[in-house]
This record gives sequence, C-alpha cells and structure tokens, in this order.
Amino acid sequence: MKTKKFLYVLAITAIAIGHAVVANAQSSGGNFVIKKSVISSGGGLATGGNFVLNGTTGQAIAGVESNGGAFKILSGFWASGSSTATRRTPFDFDGDGKTDVGIFRPNGAQWWIQRSSTGQVPALQFGVSTDKIAPADYTGDGKADIAFWRPSDGTWYVLRSEDGSYFAVPFGANGDIPAPADFDGDGKADLAVFRPSNTTWYIAKSTGGNLIVQFGAENDIPVAADYDGDGKADIAIFRPGPGEWWINRSSAGVLALQFGSSTDKAVPGDYTGDGKADVAFWRPSNGNWYVIRSENASFYAFPFGASGDTPAPGDYDGDGKFDATVFRGPTATWYLGKSTGGTQIVQFGANGDRPVANAFIP
Repeated sequence: MKTKKFLYVLAITAIAIGHAVVANAQSSGGNFVIKKSVISSGGGLATGGNFVLNGTTGQAIAGVESNGGAFKILSGFWASGSSTATRRTPFDFDGDGKTDVGIFRPNGAQWWIQRSSTGQVPALQFGVSTDKIAPADYTGDGKADIAFWRPSDGTWYVLRSEDGSYFAVPFGANGDIPAPADFDGDGKADLAVFRPSNTTWYIAKSTGGNLIVQFGAENDIPVAADYDGDGKADIAIFRPGPGEWWINRSSAGVLALQFGSSTDKAVPGDYTGDGKADVAFWRPSNGNWYVIRSENASFYAFPFGASGDTPAPGDYDGDGKFDATVFRGPTATWYLGKSTGGTQIVQFGANGDRPVANAFIP
C-alpha cells in the first residue's frame, strides 16, 4: 500500500496579548492563524497573517511532539472537525510579534510609535485630548490599530493598519469604560464597554451580534483577558476596595479571589508564557509587581519601577511572556524588564505623555 504522510498541527491558543513562536516544521513569522487543512508531502503552503507554514513530511512518526512558545506541533493528520490557532501580541503595531514602545500625547492628540522591527518612529495626529485611547487589532491583520473611544458621544474611531484609512462606529455612552478584546476568538478585537451605572458589559462581536452581560459592581475596573487559555477574552473585573478579582471564564466558569489593595494597579497578562493571562498588579507606593501564576495559583513578587512611574507591561522581546515595564514621565525614560534580554532603558516621549501599553490601566 502506498504510504502517505500528513502534517498534524495542534495549536494551543495564546492570549490577546501574545506569544513567541519556535517550531521545527519549517515555521517562521509573527502573528498567524492556522486553519484545518492537509498539507501533502512537502511543498504545501498554509499562511495566515505574517506566519507561513511550509508543508513537509513533518516528524518521522505520527504523534512525535515538538514544542514552541504557546503551541505544539505533532506529526500525524487532522481528525474530523476544524481547528484554528491565533497568536497575538499586545500593542504590536508592525506585526513582528513584539510590543512596540509608543506614546499618546494628549496635547495635540499625537501618537508616536517606535517600531521594534525597524526602529522607525511614525507619528500622527488622531483624536483629541479628551479621547480614551483604545489600540488593538480590530481588523485581524496581526497589527494593532491606532484607535480611540470618545466619551462625549460613545463613538469608536479606528485607523486601519492595512492602509491608513479609518472607520467610526457608535457603541457605548458617556460614563462607560472602554474594554476592547477578542471575546469571540476570531482574531479581531471586539468593541466593548463596561457600564458602571448598571454593572453591564456591552460587546459588539466581530463575528456578528451583540453580547450583553451583567457582571461586576459600580466601582469595578474592567480587566478583560484570556485567563483560561481558550483563545477568547474573558469578562473580568478588579474591585479596588477589597482588592478582589472576579473572572467570568468562557470555558471554566467564574473565578473569584482577593489579591491586591485599593491603590494597586491591575496589570493582568501572561507573565509565565503558558498561554493564559495571570492575575497581577503593580504597587505604585514601592514599585513592586505581584503575579499569581495561572499554572498552579502560586505567586511571586519582584521590584521594578518607582513611585510616580506609569506601568506599561507587554511582550517587548517577543518570547511569549509579558515583561514588567514602566515609563518615567519626568525623564521621559522607559525601563523594560525583558524576560529574555535583561533590563533595557529607552528614552522616548516627553513628560505628560501616556504609554500606549497603559491604555487599559486606570
């Protein structure tokens, strides 16, 4: 009987905030989406975003496993049904899989982004000083789009990274808190707001339809992220008074815990690289970071930053782990605690600027 060999790809989806990719099946690139297909004996090609997967014979024996970042590749063949993997890095404006250093300057509503791929610094004016910045990948091309939400009329304005055109959509009302994330798992950030007045979430899913969920209390802070690693952002809040976290996991039910105090800054993200957002906060009084590992619920703490700094965590080195990062306004200096490259110090911006990676941290 003529033998056929197939490539079986099993991808474990990373959070909306992103993971680095290393694999042995001739894979390369940054953000990607892999959909079910059969790549025949070498030379087949599957692409998605900036990721390219070339068909090969894969591993010699079906079931042999190779690990890379937040996904695994196994040789073999697709079973029935479909499978999709999505990799996203937060605040990655050039699509290279790394968070970019960037600021929003309220005076003039200027955006300045330092592209990690080229070092170039494009700048533009988009919005007004009173707008709420809300950068995310709304179009699904693997690059964050410059965007803002206007509190006065509840309108979203998104500048497409593909061609520089923009669109505007009314969604929300004055008093809402913008909380965009990929709640339906299609690789695109969904317009979303949390309304404290009635403790209700309003989500405009990019796959169609609106989702309305009552979750939280009046003074809660939205902290949407993918805490269960299923590729969908979870509705979640941080309650500053008692330092409580309430997470409505899309695949595992509601999780509640006490972690932090009223003056702490919630900074959830995947600090351990397991594909799940970790509950975390930064303490302004002493510059310490506190993280609960999603793997086993243990926690660790470390100092990085000082009182007066602005936390701006992201995956600046592209290794799939969030890096503790702060912006020091008076000196316009960034301190990046890269998980793979040590501390990097970057002078970028001016006093009064807001780091774009701080967009959803109150």
